[in-house]
Amino acid sequence: VTQKKAPKVPEAREGEYMAGEADNVFALTTVYATKAQAMRAAQAKWDKLQRGVAEFSIILATGRADIYTETPVKVSGFKRVIDEQDWTITKVTHFLNNSGFTTSLELEVRLSDVEYETEDNE
Repeated sequence: VTQKKAPKVPEAREGEYMAGEADNVFALTTVYATKAQAMRAAQAKWDKLQRGVAEFSIILATGRADIYTETPVKVSGFKRVIDEQDWTITKVTHFLNNSGFTTSLELEVRLSDVEYETEDNE
């Protein structure tokens, strides 16, 4: 005995959803099953694009075992544009060799909080 599947009722009308800034648009070509999936995909893409905006790496002369990834940091002693930027640690590598204990850091621009924009006339 086979049963007919009930037709899927759309969660919401089809539409366009945006994460980030209206003047900086990147269109996702994938069609998502639900509004929530579309919004998650848009947010993930926005975050990925923002992370690639600026990167910074440094090797600390003295190792710091207390430093870990996803820690927000400020740096100083560099160009003003670097010093004024908020950074997030994306990779930490500790070295112990004949030169002593050192720590290498990779940083990316810290993402600001981003909210979803949706069309309310659904």
